[in-house]
Amino acid sequence: MTKNKTISAVGIFLAAMLLISSFPISAAATPFLELTLIDQTPYPAQPGQQVRFWIQAENMGGGSLNNVTIQVVPNAPFSAASGEASKTFNAIYSGSKVYHEYVMYVDKDAPSGNRDLTVRYKTNNSSVWYETKFKVNIGGIVDTDSRGTLIIENITSNPEVFMPGDEGVIWVILKNNASEQTVSLSNKSYAANARIQSASLYSKDGITVKSDTVSDLGIIMPGDNISIPFRISVPEDTKAGTYFLTLNVTGSSYEYNIRRNIEIKVDSDGVKTIQSKEAKDNGTDTVIEIDVVNYHQGTVRGVSIIPAANNTEFYPKEYFIGEMKPDDLYTAKFIVKQKKSADNNITFTSAYYNGDNAHDDDTSLYMTVAKTSSGISLTTMIIIAILVLIAGGAVAYYFYDKKKKSA
Repeated sequence: MTKNKTISAVGIFLAAMLLISSFPISAAATPFLELTLIDQTPYPAQPGQQVRFWIQAENMGGGSLNNVTIQVVPNAPFSAASGEASKTFNAIYSGSKVYHEYVMYVDKDAPSGNRDLTVRYKTNNSSVWYETKFKVNIGGIVDTDSRGTLIIENITSNPEVFMPGDEGVIWVILKNNASEQTVSLSNKSYAANARIQSASLYSKDGITVKSDTVSDLGIIMPGDNISIPFRISVPEDTKAGTYFLTLNVTGSSYEYNIRRNIEIKVDSDGVKTIQSKEAKDNGTDTVIEIDVVNYHQGTVRGVSIIPAANNTEFYPKEYFIGEMKPDDLYTAKFIVKQKKSADNNITFTSAYYNGDNAHDDDTSLYMTVAKTSSGISLTTMIIIAILVLIAGGAVAYYFYDKKKKSA
């Protein structure tokens, strides 16, 4: 009976393992592409004209995809030359994005309204395609009543200059530049309101845009403005330089759209400390002065200098500076109290914020000490000698004169 129970247990175990092995691998571990239509020019698409689509493909899985072909399917009302309808990438690694612009043609008799645009991909020369459909608007004026003109009034960022690894926000301020409440076109009066259907920001330079497309922002009255924030992230391995993000704003029709490059700067330099002169030993304490310089191209805030060394105490323990503009220089002074076997190698940590991002830069300095002399200087000795000679001469003359008078 024991033998039968053992056989039954083994059978159940094998059946369970067979059942588990039949389950598909977790989707999180399987690489797959997420396709996104991030830009369309013009918007809406116009019958009988070209339309350009920017497609983003992001590998959302845990491995790489090789020999990836991404194709815009030329279904009516869209058509394309064979070379412009597809693009093949050698490899798309996990978490990475690729971009490509596809040029299509819109049938001249295409009716107005939303039409499906089919984008698909396959890998490793497979015959299996994975499709995604997007709605593309074809026609003229989307908002037949609004004729306000949108302009970019200002663009700011926090931080103003990014560092590798930073996150921040870019603020785009759009303004309706109309000065009157109505505008006349072709002997017809229209409202001078400006409609914003959508606003998006994307990058092809490796900068990550974390904000999604903002849709249906409504109507801006003449002279009014609106601020649109976009959160971005700069990868740790980003090199110093200038990078461009593309802003797309969809207005009332393609004639009122905005497409513009937005420049951001990345600078890896930060706050450094410099020992500009020797420390001074006055017999009881050692005093060291260091210069603190902001080498970063943007303003940083909350700057503090923190010294550290083995068997050494510093007063103050932390020197607070606050805000530093580019090329600002401050001098920090510390009293150094060293114990036996203390180390003259001092590490000065510059802690600060670039935007809302905390940074700290370490600088190691070897403290050289100039001892204050306790003896009398040569000049002082000469002065004393002269005074002694004068005093001695005066005394000698006094006794000589006294002796002469008494004779």
